Amino acid sequence: MKSREKAYRAAYWKQWTAKNRPKRKRICTCGVEFLGNGAQRRCMACRTAVCPQCSKEFVTNITGRKFCSRRCLALAHIEILHANRGVKPRTYHLRHRDKHGSAADREWRKAVFERDGYACRECGSRGRLHAHHIKPYKAFPGLRHVISNGLTLCVPCHKKTDTFGWANYWKNEIAAKRLSQEVLPL
Repeated sequence: MKSREKAYRAAYWKQWTAKNRPKRKRICTCGVEFLGNGAQRRCMACRTAVCPQCSKEFVTNITGRKFCSRRCLALAHIEILHANRGVKPRTYHLRHRDKHGSAADREWRKAVFERDGYACRECGSRGRLHAHHIKPYKAFPGLRHVISNGLTLCVPCHKKTDTFGWANYWKNEIAAKRLSQEVLPL
């Protein structure tokens, strides 16, 4: 008998529950009242969207979904990347300094190199050179562009100075704090 078969009974009850399950009236976020079942929270009009890439209408259960497929999303991102290629963000000037500083910094560096004959003052090498501030750049703003406050040093000699890089900066800060502490008598 057909009604005793398991697959038949499962299909029959699935069809019966779909037809007879009570649908509750729900109110969508847009204010429209609709009949929904399960976890449906939005009406069909709110769930329908148009893909900006292929202009195809699609139904989504995810709020804020803009594209009909991952392919359209990827194509849109590629278009955005090509459109913005070479364009800096509007806050670029706040975060990044020019690689070689301002025009005054470049002129000062060139003047120091010319004065020292494009050779390191410590070892005399003519390899990769840095213009070193004798008095630190940040601590003495008045001496930033004074040529007598500059030395031409190669990279290894510059690394040996007390004011090269952040590691030495913190080393010097810690040493200064230790020296400023009082020693308690025994």
